[in-house]
Amino acid sequence: MKMKVIRMPDINKALYDYIMDSAPRITDRWASLLNEYRNSIYAEDAGEEMRAKLRKQHRMTIDTVACAILGDEKRYEKNVKAWVDKVAKSRVQTNTPIHEVLQAVGKSGTVILEFIESFTEMHKQDVTPAMVIGWSKNLHCALDEVLNKFTKFYYELIDRKIKSQREQIHKTSSPVIPIMKGMGVFPLVGHISERRAQLIIQYIPQLCKEKGIETLFIDLSGASFKETCVREKLKQMVEILNMLGVDCAISGLRPDSVMILGGNREVQDISFYHSLQQALAQYGLTRS
Repeated sequence: MKMKVIRMPDINKALYDYIMDSAPRITDRWASLLNEYRNSIYAEDAGEEMRAKLRKQHRMTIDTVACAILGDEKRYEKNVKAWVDKVAKSRVQTNTPIHEVLQAVGKSGTVILEFIESFTEMHKQDVTPAMVIGWSKNLHCALDEVLNKFTKFYYELIDRKIKSQREQIHKTSSPVIPIMKGMGVFPLVGHISERRAQLIIQYIPQLCKEKGIETLFIDLSGASFKETCVREKLKQMVEILNMLGVDCAISGLRPDSVMILGGNREVQDISFYHSLQQALAQYGLTRS
């Protein structure tokens, strides 16, 4: 969405200069409206470092809005992009709820409008009602565009963060456990969705390579999966491991699942066992 700038006489430049010269006072006024926040980056007790960071970012907000009022579209678009990128990343890092960000930006608009009114009062003879209406429209159009782009980018960042955390959880919930030199156990527990199966294919072969695993015992006794595609992905993992020189022994599968996973020809290349204990015993790993 591209903002439609209402062009006005040169008094726009005077208003722009007034807003930028008043930036410290605008930020002070804005900060005074944030006292209602608790347990937030906007709260008064958030710390001096955070307050200084917010003041610096608010200066970007003022500059962006002032460019819109001035009618400098090129600079405005550049400022919007920089503001959205910097502020969105910062708010995701601090886990700031999006409604708090929207409220804070709304308060910025309120304060800037107050200063536009002050400028209008000081230049009564030069300012017409049409100019004031135009400035107000540009201000609100600028804030609308900033917030629209911010919320979209904020959502994208949050989505990436959640996916990254989910993948990390999958990794830690499905570890490869070395039991002796060159041997490891991969216990799969819980429901295996197609997504989880895909993640397993991506990182288990790499883990085996990093840990120097030559024989991997894959125990599926604590896992559940119904989708045929999941069985196919597990089969792909075994094939990848074999290509890397890792022998696989699978335990905990029902006979019908063995046929689906292995297929009529490939079963002979994979060792299947009723239990993990049986698989370990076959390799001479028993309790003395």
